[in-house]
Amino acid sequence: MDTQALLVRYCMRGLKKFEAVVTKRDRLAMLSGKRTAWSLFVLAFSLMATQVNAQPWPPLPAPHSSPPQEGFYGCQPGSGVYAELIPEENFNPFAGGMPLHTAVAPHLPDSWIRLEYWHAKIGHRGGRSLGTSIGDINGNLIDNTSERFDLPSVDPNSTTGIAGAAVAPTTDNVDWDDNNGIKGSFGIPIDTRSWLEGSVWSLQEQAESLRVPSIPPTSLNDGFYGPPIQFIVIPYTIDNQPGNLGDVAVNTPPDGIPVPLIVYDESFFSEYSVNLWSADVNYVYDLRIPHDGWSLQSIVGWRHEEYSENLSFGGSFNNNSGYATDDVTITGPLTTPQSNRIESKVHNFRHALQFGFRSEVKQNRFTVGVEPKVALGVGLIRSRVNTENAREPGDLSVLLGDPNLVIDDPASTTSFDRELDFAPSAELNLYAKYDVTEWLKFKVGYNLTWMGRLGSADTSIRYNSISAADPTMSPSQLDFGVNQNVNSRYVSAFTVGGEIVFP
Repeated sequence: MDTQALLVRYCMRGLKKFEAVVTKRDRLAMLSGKRTAWSLFVLAFSLMATQVNAQPWPPLPAPHSSPPQEGFYGCQPGSGVYAELIPEENFNPFAGGMPLHTAVAPHLPDSWIRLEYWHAKIGHRGGRSLGTSIGDINGNLIDNTSERFDLPSVDPNSTTGIAGAAVAPTTDNVDWDDNNGIKGSFGIPIDTRSWLEGSVWSLQEQAESLRVPSIPPTSLNDGFYGPPIQFIVIPYTIDNQPGNLGDVAVNTPPDGIPVPLIVYDESFFSEYSVNLWSADVNYVYDLRIPHDGWSLQSIVGWRHEEYSENLSFGGSFNNNSGYATDDVTITGPLTTPQSNRIESKVHNFRHALQFGFRSEVKQNRFTVGVEPKVALGVGLIRSRVNTENAREPGDLSVLLGDPNLVIDDPASTTSFDRELDFAPSAELNLYAKYDVTEWLKFKVGYNLTWMGRLGSADTSIRYNSISAADPTMSPSQLDFGVNQNVNSRYVSAFTVGGEIVFP
């Protein structure tokens, strides 16, 4: 039995299996959508494979099956081969052509698919210290609180008036390195000089911790940079005005509310995670017929990007450091440590028109190319900030001696915001390909993607309190929430993969 007969038999069997799947689908209604989709995919792939690999089948004179003429591939009307291939009760399913087969088959030759592995780094630019600015003991404003500064002591027995060195956490040193990703691409010719291309790529979700000193320190002896860091702090404002550490010494009863500062001396935790994927569809037109191996193509299309960040941090304060010890109200470690948690989530949805070009030089089996693209569009930024007991760790309002003045923040608060913004992006692809065979190509490359005006989790938190009309009657009101800001990120990736070209 020749190749053509075998192909027809396999197609008939495939149709029967498809009918069986449909029948079973009707009996299992809950799985109908998935089963139908996979059945249609298998059928379409089988038809395309038949178009690629089968020998040409002579056209039949009518849509209904008719006995082949004597001598037609050596098949006699009364032979067993004929009866097995084309039973009289069946019609020829390929007579006249099926719509899917007819639509897909002309475009399948020279179509290609590609799969690549990405080893990427997401660069974090424009990081910031958590919290706000604050004035030092001498009243000078500290803009960069991630550099060590001294916290004053409220202990009347302190000989130095200093409780210890402190720093604020910063996201400026965050980079999501060693990130694994994957990219799938396809190309379908439209005519001899243009084709449709598309791709989708994604990086695995990755989380990093902020780099802060360990607290409490293992030793109080001076190190290379001076005394060890004893406190992790997060300053906040009152009525959007920074506080002053010099007020700590005088803000004891009955002078008023202590300096706005979250203090951790027992523990601090943080996690900063990122998630990113993108897809695009492009119309590619050949501007220059290859000459001496050089080709130039224009690219116009649509691009979609989704970029998310999640920053959570917090810790506890138990006064083992003596920061809140005044020898009157507090004389030692707290019975119940004060703890909090703050979380910021930002999700960016971006749609843009994309423009670019591709230039390649090919010599024998080796090809090198460059592909820059620019995308301009609009992005939706959705932000949320959650807090738990936000200002309580290290709060000195308890020293005022009035329970009504002690800060008691809600166990849980949530703030939402969303806005539209301009969304620019740029991408540069450098690559080299080697033709292993006529249908298989090996590809290595480097990709650099820049995304501007992204909402970021670390810059979208408002650290503020609203003062009461009479500060001696009630504590300030919590005003932590979303404060939308934009930043930029870039992705740098080395890629390796393979490309299959359909004959």
